Amino acid sequence: MSWTAVARKDFADAVRSRMLWGVVGLFALLMGVSALVPELIGVGGPVLGYSFAADLAATLVPITALVAAYLAIAGERESGSIKILLGAPHSRADVTVGKLVGRSAVVVVGILAGFLVAGAVALVVYGELAATELASVALLTAALGLAFVGLAVGISAATATRSRAMTLAVGAFFVFALLWDLAMLAITYLRTGNLPTLGASVPAWQLLVERLNPSRAFGQLVDAALAGAELPGAGGGGAAGGGGPAGVTGQVSGSVPFYLDDWFMVVVLVAWTAIPVILGHLRFRAADL
Repeated sequence: MSWTAVARKDFADAVRSRMLWGVVGLFALLMGVSALVPELIGVGGPVLGYSFAADLAATLVPITALVAAYLAIAGERESGSIKILLGAPHSRADVTVGKLVGRSAVVVVGILAGFLVAGAVALVVYGELAATELASVALLTAALGLAFVGLAVGISAATATRSRAMTLAVGAFFVFALLWDLAMLAITYLRTGNLPTLGASVPAWQLLVERLNPSRAFGQLVDAALAGAELPGAGGGGAAGGGGPAGVTGQVSGSVPFYLDDWFMVVVLVAWTAIPVILGHLRFRAADL
């Protein structure tokens, strides 16, 4: 299959980037430090460390994925090498799918390496691994990485220059990391005339809008994965501010609809992985190269 050749070459090219591996190395270091935090504060064990790691990953993984993938196609279009790639011969669909798979592989390898470091720290410091929780959080973090790789590849496919791709990637990061939460505050204020208060119920549709942010969907899934573990202070925020269905029950006004269940958060992550790529490819397919 032609896209596999594109993916292999793209993976090999991506791993040569010193900046990318610098980001991955920093991610691994911070995952290890996160696993160590419960020991430093004298509360909790490895599972709490993985919860801290998930909170940090909700910010770091989007940066890593966007850096890894925003130039996947746009960079080759600006340099002109895309014409050589398409003459291999590969179709434009092969290029899009191959770039998605190649950059996803880079990001997932980096994420899993980071959690291997966290697990090694936990095993040394606490004498136990909590393997189920570690694997669950690592796989969910990889899913978050795939969502942002999909977004970045979609941006890259839709743009013709490096500068435009960079602008859109930086803008996407700020939307999900900062502006989304500000928008939630604005919605609450417009709806009630007041800022949010602790314990106040909100409409289910507003909680859905909040969780359409892939980092928020990820947070709810991490909360669900760690729900059976003993976490000091659990029951409110959770990893990345997810809240989980139990927290939703206390927040939502009325019955909890299906679109706030954990399984629907998986749908949100899959949608962010696929839809931007499809839309970006449609623009790439119609572009005059």
